[in-house]
Amino acid sequence: MTSGISVILVRETAEQLTGSGCCGKLAGDGIARRQARLFADSRKRQLDMGLLHRAVKRFFPPCEGKHDVHVTVVDPRNQLYLAPKLIRDVLRYRPGWRAGLRTMTQTFSLPAVVLNGRIISRADGALDPDQLCHLIQQQRDSESEHSE
Repeated sequence: MTSGISVILVRETAEQLTGSGCCGKLAGDGIARRQARLFADSRKRQLDMGLLHRAVKRFFPPCEGKHDVHVTVVDPRNQLYLAPKLIRDVLRYRPGWRAGLRTMTQTFSLPAVVLNGRIISRADGALDPDQLCHLIQQQRDSESEHSE
């Protein structure tokens, strides 16, 4: 049986056309038309992805110095890393042919969450930290049952 859980957080592609760096905030909200915040939706999705990452790290800390839940945050434009990582996870965890094909062909909306080679996020992006941590715990419990 496989050891460990793989969580891949594929963040939204954020074209940083406003002068901020690739790792910075969308700073263009200062350039507002009629007081509208131009990047409010994108910024909220970025913050939500950060909440997911922190929740997983907090609720699944290392045990005896080893992580059994591995979290990876990836920019979808980084295909040299993302595509092989998704394929490796599908081959390692074997989520089923339909789910595996969907994952390998990256048939998901951004931002996306992939758990052990299976896309678990929805197009509306409504996955919250509690739901994600619950799904990870279910996966851990399932793996521990199979290893006994």
